[in-house]
Amino acid sequence: MKFLILFFLLVIIFINHLFASVIIDTSYSVIDSTHSKKEDLENNNLIIHEIRIIGNQKTKKETILREVNLDLSKPISPDRLKFFENRILSLGLFNDVKIFISKEADKNVLIILVQEAWYIWPLPFVDIADRDWKKITYGLNLGIQNLTGKNESLNTGFSLGYDPKFYLSYYNPNFSFEHNLILKLRTVLQKRNNRSIEAIKINNKNFSEKYYAFEIGIGKRLNIFNFITSSIAFEYLQTEEYYPLRTVSNTGIDRAISFQFNYIYDTRDFTAYPKSGANLNIAYKKVGLGETVVDFNILEVEAKKIFSLGNPVFYLRNYSRVLVGPQLPYYANSFIGYRERLRGYFNDIFESNSLNFSNLEFRFPLIEKYVFKFNFPYIPEELTTYNLNVDFHTFFDIAFLVNKNQVLKKTRALNGFGFGFSFLFLPYRSFNIEIAWNQLLKPQFIFDLNLPF
Repeated sequence: MKFLILFFLLVIIFINHLFASVIIDTSYSVIDSTHSKKEDLENNNLIIHEIRIIGNQKTKKETILREVNLDLSKPISPDRLKFFENRILSLGLFNDVKIFISKEADKNVLIILVQEAWYIWPLPFVDIADRDWKKITYGLNLGIQNLTGKNESLNTGFSLGYDPKFYLSYYNPNFSFEHNLILKLRTVLQKRNNRSIEAIKINNKNFSEKYYAFEIGIGKRLNIFNFITSSIAFEYLQTEEYYPLRTVSNTGIDRAISFQFNYIYDTRDFTAYPKSGANLNIAYKKVGLGETVVDFNILEVEAKKIFSLGNPVFYLRNYSRVLVGPQLPYYANSFIGYRERLRGYFNDIFESNSLNFSNLEFRFPLIEKYVFKFNFPYIPEELTTYNLNVDFHTFFDIAFLVNKNQVLKKTRALNGFGFGFSFLFLPYRSFNIEIAWNQLLKPQFIFDLNLPF
């Protein structure tokens, strides 16, 4: 532990000194050139009389204005305007967002200038499953974002290779502007590989599962920061050969109706790459409604806190998943090594009934919101415009695994630490290049298409 503390202190001091004078900050001023208005805004005395949106050819103005909770009767600060700008960019609909103030006659007009991104993607794809480069999946996806200007998303397609599937999903966060309703629909048909190491130990053979699901949900946006959703789903899982706990039913087929409730609290300024704010996501799922042998409960709680410490930005994340019930099938277990990865053990798989996972990071921004374009003939500008963010970061990950089943080890603790660079290309993709060490000080190189915050 002393080594870890010393390591982080030395890296933070070195990076803070090294990059203090070379950070590229491409953010622009939200202050108009009028001297009096500049003083008013800096002193939080400026009143906005009107909001005007420019560039939203498809996006409905209500979709944008919902991220600007501005009281026109009260003064506004530069920090508040920057927060609005980041929230609008977080919608994932725009390559670039700029906010500035224009003086017109005797009123101050808040101008929101947006550049819409490309919304329709009928493309073949090659991707990786479970953040594992050995699990290549490929197929055809039709993705339509912002279908009617309400930031809804429609995705359908199929994938081959690892875990082949057909899927169809629809999500509308603005199903009703008047009543602040959210609607989601999802269906998937998949032949997937077993993930449980303990299930393989029964006969030393891996196996596949047939999985079908249909889900419908509705939710409500309580305000700019708070959301609730609930959904009901039918799920079907069939294994190739029955063994105890591969399925709950001794037929090798589990059929269940499930209910899920979610609460989300989100004050992050920029969800893709936040510099401040907090995020809390609580999800409770009851699997097995009515008369069925399938009966277990899953509680997931994810909390994030982000705040600035001068130049570095401090990130703290904690994720807990609790699985309880009279019989806990292997497919419902909690895993590290698939969606959740512990750096230092990035390619290892750990299994438990329940887990607690924490990430601590210090991020040093190098490039912030740098907009660049490529000029290619016959290709729309929306496809060749990107918003780039780059940072250097240090990290420490720790996980605790807890089990009910006697066959699994009761508790286990793992940790890893290291440093690396993150590259975020908005609105499309991000990746990390990192070097990590586990608690045994074994080094590991990581290339990952994922950001934990």
